[in-house]
Amino acid sequence: MEDNKITITTPDNKQLEVEVLDIFNVEGYEGKDYIMYSLGEEVDEENEKVYISILKETSPGSFELQGITDDKEWDAVEKALEEELSELDGE
Repeated sequence: MEDNKITITTPDNKQLEVEVLDIFNVEGYEGKDYIMYSLGEEVDEENEKVYISILKETSPGSFELQGITDDKEWDAVEKALEEELSELDGE
């Protein structure tokens, strides 16, 4: 999955290469991109820990992650993910 990796800057200015699982938009929060990504941390034999953040392109090819701090925004992100997962289950 090398093609799905990007380098991001964390809020504490660390550079990380992450595996992008999905980049999506959320209704009501147009103009923002959200990223679901993994750092390769295993939870168990079949699952990896997954993170979700706001993805901001700071310059061409450079990205910064921003935390989701608003509860209403987080609820909207969860709803968007649930809808996307239910669509995938239906395929």
